[in-house]
Formats: sequence, structure tokens, C-alpha cells
Amino acid sequence: MVLEVASSMTDCCSSNGATEAPVPLETGHMMINDVNIGYCRYGSGPNFLLCICGAVGCYAKDFPETLIRHFDPTLMTIVCIDPPGYGTSRPPDRKQEIMRCTKDSEFCVKLMQGLNLVPFTVCGWSEGARTAVDVAARGPTIAHKMILMAAGTRVNAMGANAFRGMRNTDQWLPTARAPYLKHYDEAFLRKQWADLCDVVVEVYEMMGGRFPCDHKLVQITQPSLIVNGGQDRFCADPKTNFLNVLKNARLETQFHGGHDFHIKYPKWFADKVQAFIKEK
Repeated sequence: MVLEVASSMTDCCSSNGATEAPVPLETGHMMINDVNIGYCRYGSGPNFLLCICGAVGCYAKDFPETLIRHFDPTLMTIVCIDPPGYGTSRPPDRKQEIMRCTKDSEFCVKLMQGLNLVPFTVCGWSEGARTAVDVAARGPTIAHKMILMAAGTRVNAMGANAFRGMRNTDQWLPTARAPYLKHYDEAFLRKQWADLCDVVVEVYEMMGGRFPCDHKLVQITQPSLIVNGGQDRFCADPKTNFLNVLKNARLETQFHGGHDFHIKYPKWFADKVQAFIKEK
């Protein structure tokens, strides 16, 4: 493995409001399975947290510095990964296929092992939540807690039709494309999103609507936190999908939040996560 780390300093207050020198947000790369995996790292606390981005995302988009700095760096060591083909883990570009999240989980585990940050809490948003399930299914010696944000491990007919309708990003509103285009060009977004939608429809039509990780939920006994936005139109009822399946899980809802509730309400999210992390 090859590790490269570069520090970047941001002139802002610490998480407790003090005007002391800010903790650096580090960025780096590690060679894993012949892919140069990019990540960022924040804090030096004894509780390790791995954050996994969503579909056609990257850590800079889905776990931005403005969110990360709401966490206490003396309590937490946070690592955010760009899965293969996203963000700073390119080239090559992402190949969208059914087993992609399961494959991503190996990169996640090897990154945290390479950084000597195991066991850890695994946290995934949207598509990244499916990868988080695959990571947690490897057992508590790897991931001793799990956080699923705006998660879904199944897709029904309504969901499949919704993805069919979202397939062409040229038809999106500019405000919907804008967060992606800060990090990717139009061609990348157009192809990746179309390919992603095709995979979701394939899961519905060929796999009974169950993503591979859905079969692994029953294996997970670690404490789990399900976090949702009350206005999220993409997620099904978490009680049915998760609370009735996972053996040790609870739900937190940001009632005013949508699919990206953690971006709109970063302090609320950080407080809920840190309270969960502190629990024995």
C-alpha cells in the first residue's frame, strides 16, 4: 500500500466554538487492489468513523468540510472515502453494476485497516448505506456500530419507475444538477446516472427488488442507528425495512429534512451521531 497525506488548514473555529487554531482536514490516497483510493481524515479522537458517499457522489459533496467540522475532533477520528470510480478515486471512472456496493466494502475495510483504525463505526448515506451494510456484515471485529442515512436496500415498482423517470439528467432542473457539477462534468454525470438507474431497474426486474445487501441485514447484531429526513420522498418506511429486521437498531428522524438532511442540518446530525458513538 502507498499512502500520501497532504494537510489543508481552514481558518475557522473549533467544534466547541473556541477561536483556537483549527484542526487540519487531511486528504490522502492509498493504493488498494491496484486502485488509488482517495480519502479525507479529520480529528484524532479514540472513536473511529468511516463515512461513505452516495450515488454519483464523492466525499467532498456528500460529507463536506462544513459538515465534518461540527464533530468534536478530540472525540472522533473521521475518515471519508471516495469509492472506486468516484471523486478522487479516478481514473478509471465508476462501473455501475449490481455488485458494486459489495465490492466497495472491501476497499472500505482495507482503507481503515491500512490506517490502523479498526474496529470502527461505519456510516453510509443513500447508496453508501448499502455499502455500509456490507461492511457491517463482516462482523463487529471490523465494524462495531453501523449508521444508515437515507437508506434503502429494496426497490419496488414505484421506485423503479421513479428511477426510469430520473434517468436523463439533461431533463433535471439546474438546481438539481448543480451539486454534482461542482465535482463532475456534464458527460460524467449523464452517463453515470443513466447507468445507475439501469442497475436499479435491473434489481427490481431480475432480483425481486432486493439489493444484495438486503440479504445481509439479518446477520448484523451490532448497535445500529437509522437516520432519516421526514421529508425524504426517496426512502421507504424504515420501520419495515430496518427496525423489523435488524436486531439492535433505533431510528432518528430530522422531521424538516429531505434526502440530504445531514447537509441542511449538520449540527443536528453530528449531535445524534456523537451521542450514538458514546453509548456503550
